[in-house]
Amino acid sequence: MASEVVCGLVFRLLLPVCLASACLFRYNGLSFVYLIYLLLIPLFAEPTSTTMQGHTGRLLQSLCFTSMTFLLLHIIYQITVNSLLATNSIDAGFNCSTWEKSIRQIGFER
Repeated sequence: MASEVVCGLVFRLLLPVCLASACLFRYNGLSFVYLIYLLLIPLFAEPTSTTMQGHTGRLLQSLCFTSMTFLLLHIIYQITVNSLLATNSIDAGFNCSTWEKSIRQIGFER
């Protein structure tokens, strides 16, 4: 009983608050994906042992996979930019280029 209440609170309260804060505090292309997940949450049943085998479980798996993919892409981007700066391959003030502005709109910043 208590675990069902905790799962319900996490799924119906904590997860939407985290997704909403991700959308509000960092407005970019990656946040749009989190907004889609935020809008999908009310359409799914609360997680139980039976619903986790169905669509609710797949929603949470895809959310975790998407978040980990975004994290991995951020790490790769940061390592690439910092290694290029360390080897003086690019100028430290390269952020005014069209390429940098496009990358920022997607959600990657140095």
